[in-house]
Amino acid sequence: MSTFSDQRPRWAIFAARGTDGAILAVAAGLLCRVQPIAGLAVLVVGLFLLLSGARRHPAEVRAGPAFARLVALAAAALLPPSVLLVQYNSGKTRDVPLIAVACALLFLLVLARVAVLVADQHRLAVTDALTGLATRRAFEDRLRAPRRDRTFGVVLLDIDHFKRINDAFGHPAGDRVLREVAARLRVAAGPGVTLARYGGEEFALLAPGAGAARTAELADRVHAAVGGEPVDLGRGVRRAVTVSVGTALLPADTADPDELIVLADRALYAAKQAGRDRVVATASRRPTEADGWPAPLPRPRRTKLEAA
Repeated sequence: MSTFSDQRPRWAIFAARGTDGAILAVAAGLLCRVQPIAGLAVLVVGLFLLLSGARRHPAEVRAGPAFARLVALAAAALLPPSVLLVQYNSGKTRDVPLIAVACALLFLLVLARVAVLVADQHRLAVTDALTGLATRRAFEDRLRAPRRDRTFGVVLLDIDHFKRINDAFGHPAGDRVLREVAARLRVAAGPGVTLARYGGEEFALLAPGAGAARTAELADRVHAAVGGEPVDLGRGVRRAVTVSVGTALLPADTADPDELIVLADRALYAAKQAGRDRVVATASRRPTEADGWPAPLPRPRRTKLEAA
């Protein structure tokens, strides 16, 4: 199974290891100036901790070495102020400017390391671990984001009979299907389209500036791309995979971005009810109970106190 670490950018890995190495190098170099043997020992231990996980995948690094590296980095960051304090108490001021520069450099390196960690956490929050697509939360945030052009189309699609694949061939085969469908959607969607894994086997596309014609063309394209060729389930087994697709437009169908998802989901439901493996666009009118869709719950009225 693909994990978030599998899709971690190379620049993030190199930046993390680079800042770790720079922190240890600055601390070791400073200590070599004051105490050569201790500085050499710090350098050797630091290089061992960094290189111990360099050839392994980040997901395979155990908690023990990771914790040891964290302790080593913390000790290295605290070393220059400690040396500065010792020099001050002993009355030696020759190396004070050098130590001050080392402190400032380490501070900047620690900030860079924190920035890498924040970037990783942000990527983890907005990226689906299995497919590498955007998460539902990231998709909805982009859907609600204020923009000049409030015209866009939403395409929701669901893999037909996905549970049968899991039941017959196992969850690893289901994961293969999800990754392959995501890869085909990336190619078919093209640039400028936000693509997300919206649910278990449900995907969503957001096309800014797309009218009815472009949204319909996009829906047809992704529908054909997924069902064009069988998917390899592993062990030489290949099966055809199809999707049901529903579309909705803003502002043609609704002026509320949240309701746009509801309408696209209803169109997707209609595609399933009609036999699956097809594209259905949201009708101009709202679906009713006669269409097989439950009646929406009434919205509570706001009191004067709440309105104020």
